[in-house]
Amino acid sequence: MAMESSTANGVLIGLLSSFGSALFIALVVLVVYFFRYTQGGRILLDRIGRPGEYDDEQSFLREEAEALETMEEGQRIDYLRAKAFIESNPPDSLPTDISLSQYLAIQEKGVSAWEFEPELEIANCFVEARTEIEFFDSECCVLSNLPVPKQNEVYYWESKIYDKPEQTMISIGMATKPYPLFRLPGWHKYSVAYTSTGQRRYNQPFTPTSYGPPYVQGDVIGVGYRPRTGTLFFTRNGKKLDDVAHGLKSQNLFPAVGANGPCTVHVNFGQSGFVFIEANVKKWGLAP
Repeated sequence: MAMESSTANGVLIGLLSSFGSALFIALVVLVVYFFRYTQGGRILLDRIGRPGEYDDEQSFLREEAEALETMEEGQRIDYLRAKAFIESNPPDSLPTDISLSQYLAIQEKGVSAWEFEPELEIANCFVEARTEIEFFDSECCVLSNLPVPKQNEVYYWESKIYDKPEQTMISIGMATKPYPLFRLPGWHKYSVAYTSTGQRRYNQPFTPTSYGPPYVQGDVIGVGYRPRTGTLFFTRNGKKLDDVAHGLKSQNLFPAVGANGPCTVHVNFGQSGFVFIEANVKKWGLAP
């Protein structure tokens, strides 16, 4: 009897010892993760929203201060004007969900319910036939009237560059509303863009990241959005490029096109076939 009790105690001690070792290892892993991906107790995110190097407010403020010192006066004025606009009109400060009347319009018109809305006070661009955008001699952008829906697995749209002088930079992507329309997509929160210089812009105008090939007149740039994961990707002439952002799920995102000089861009929300074949096969347009 005493031997059985001793054996049971030994087994119990062994189990507790194993459990304690496993718990200790788990704590070590958590501590390593904490100090690797945090700074001062905050989890940092990189520029596409993954655990890593960026999205720390103090880092942004330091980068902003350095950039302001090197900006020309006109650039500084434009940046501070946009910053003041965003502080007064934070993203989603206005209702941006698709309303009942808009939903009914989508059911009736399909992709024809989407169109671009130029700001009447900013006379630097003109929209014809809902999706044909002409830009003039200074920086501006336009956003669609409706956000990209979130019911399907993927939504996709394309922009064809019909006319683009070499000195003009185009910026194509997505943004929340309200957004300062006298700036380009990707320059401020919350927006992502692929520029004609081959760079990725994400929420700030200071340090662009090399992304894909530059695009010129005749090229077609596509934008894809996966609502469930908040992932955004681009295509160029029917070839998919790398994902540029993750976790963009909480805000409503609007197709956005901008330029800093004369050019013409025509947008296809699905009213005609896409250059990106997969989007045709899987019917990734904004509406049936």
